[in-house]
Amino acid sequence: MRILITGGTGNVATGMIPRLRAAGHELVITDLNRLPDVPLFDGLEFVQCDLQGGVGLEQAVQGCDLVLHTAAWHGIHSGEKTEVDFWRLNVDGTFWTLQAARAAGVSRVVFLSSMAWHDAYGKYGFTKRVGEELCEYARRSDGMRYVALRPADFTPWGNDWVNRYGARLLYGGIDRDDVLDCVEAAVRKLEGEPPADEPEGIVVELVRPDAFGEADIVDWEADPLRACERVFAGSRRLVEKYAIDVSRKPAVNVARAPTGVLDRVPNRHFGTFLAELQRLDAVAGETTVKAMSCPY
Repeated sequence: MRILITGGTGNVATGMIPRLRAAGHELVITDLNRLPDVPLFDGLEFVQCDLQGGVGLEQAVQGCDLVLHTAAWHGIHSGEKTEVDFWRLNVDGTFWTLQAARAAGVSRVVFLSSMAWHDAYGKYGFTKRVGEELCEYARRSDGMRYVALRPADFTPWGNDWVNRYGARLLYGGIDRDDVLDCVEAAVRKLEGEPPADEPEGIVVELVRPDAFGEADIVDWEADPLRACERVFAGSRRLVEKYAIDVSRKPAVNVARAPTGVLDRVPNRHFGTFLAELQRLDAVAGETTVKAMSCPY
């Protein structure tokens, strides 16, 4: 397929470009600014667009079969971006993207929403609510097929892989590769003709799996290290060595959407992180592990 990716320099877009190219798709990239001169973007068609007013979108979407709409301000931008900023990019940008798709005869969209959708009147969550409604409006008015994906607590981990990333997986965070796996699965879902039993509008909540239930963590705060060791055998040594803060009792996640909609689901959690930490600790050593920084 020929796929238009909005927000081409963003976290999800840069992760999906090599995956979609490897799958044989032809890509068109849009962004407000010119693409950086790095190998990731070599050979890709680029159309400079301002989604807030739809400028450039009609050209970008021509000949495309699907739009992967990732451009947005996120919760991490709440302190620096105003309500107007959020509305212009997240709402107006989605509206103009869907309008351009409709005008070009594109009938398939993958929309990056968020679990912030449940914060219906938060500055960020409200815009994702409206974005999903715009997808549903396009479906009802023009037959647009869409998959809206709601990642939970999906943020880059900066310069602290152990605590910014690892501990976050204990407290609700979702792994980037899990998100990319599900975006790729959403694209596959929309390839070809829709099955007779396809839901009218597909919304999937991407919640990381739990390796524990309520009974496993009931006494967590009384002795976090012991409770963590009980759930994740062998964790005490690593938690103490790398000073991972597990003092707060984790919550048990409950997905609000049925499973089985996509052929991939999130499968990484604090236990899989600990297994990777143990491997890196043995192979590379503590100094190298502590120096790891976010590559995206």
